[in-house]
Amino acid sequence: MVDAPVVVGYDASEPASAALVWAAREARALGATLRVVYVRDAHDLDVAAHPHGADLGERGDAGAWPVVEEAAALARDTVPGLSTETTVEYASPAGALVAESGGARALVLGATRHGGLYEAMRGTVVLQVTAHAHCPVIVVPAAGPPPSLAPDAPVVVGYDGSQSARAALDTATRSAWWLGRPMRVVVVWRPGVTEWVVSRGPTEHEAHDVTEADAGPVLEGAMVRVEELLRELGASEGAVEVTGTVHEGQVVRVLHHEAETAERLVLGTRGRGGFTSLLLGSATHTLVRTAACPVVVARAPA
Repeated sequence: MVDAPVVVGYDASEPASAALVWAAREARALGATLRVVYVRDAHDLDVAAHPHGADLGERGDAGAWPVVEEAAALARDTVPGLSTETTVEYASPAGALVAESGGARALVLGATRHGGLYEAMRGTVVLQVTAHAHCPVIVVPAAGPPPSLAPDAPVVVGYDGSQSARAALDTATRSAWWLGRPMRVVVVWRPGVTEWVVSRGPTEHEAHDVTEADAGPVLEGAMVRVEELLRELGASEGAVEVTGTVHEGQVVRVLHHEAETAERLVLGTRGRGGFTSLLLGSATHTLVRTAACPVVVARAPA
């Protein structure tokens, strides 16, 4: 959906403000409209807006619309010339944002800090939306991107050959092409019991750890797919610098380290169905909350 907007969930919190600024810049890079969405609980009948108990003073007393319009104005100040639109929804936050994702190019949310009842509740919303959204979800750290980020910081994608990872690979390739950034494909393998687990034969729909024997062919297959997609996008040979690397180790630790120098980290949902936490898989579940850079979660087509 090339003409679809970039949607950002906003609630006047510090994480949401960081997400707003990042989303504004993403929308500019993609030539898209920024849609700012403020979701109030369906049972919140108070006129004044006091998101998660915060005192917004006169801004909050005037209701929800001034809050979201102020956010849109901030986005336009950050990115002059940016086209914006706003909406206020009275619904379940997770349900409303998932619904918004159906017509979005990307959905941007702020990551939660650790501690406190509100942060626990907000973190649940972020994870629910990430697991169920119909478009890529970008979770931005509360502090925003590191100030020391290199201008040529790459788009990094974690890849294991699964269907979910293939969706992430395609999303990362498109992002690198649209943004004019280099791309790095990271394959992580683990020895030991993993060798036996993989030998039991997971299906293509299941996430699985890569063995040492798998790693080379998995990376080679990823590089071939990236080249194919870049040609489909109209990129000339060498237009996007693409590198691949294989690491031995624990997936979360390796990708957490990669995120420290990445412009963004792209992951698949690694979904199996069932409980919300399992819809994401343990690596993605952890990294959306702890990575130093924005984490993009791409959902494989149903």
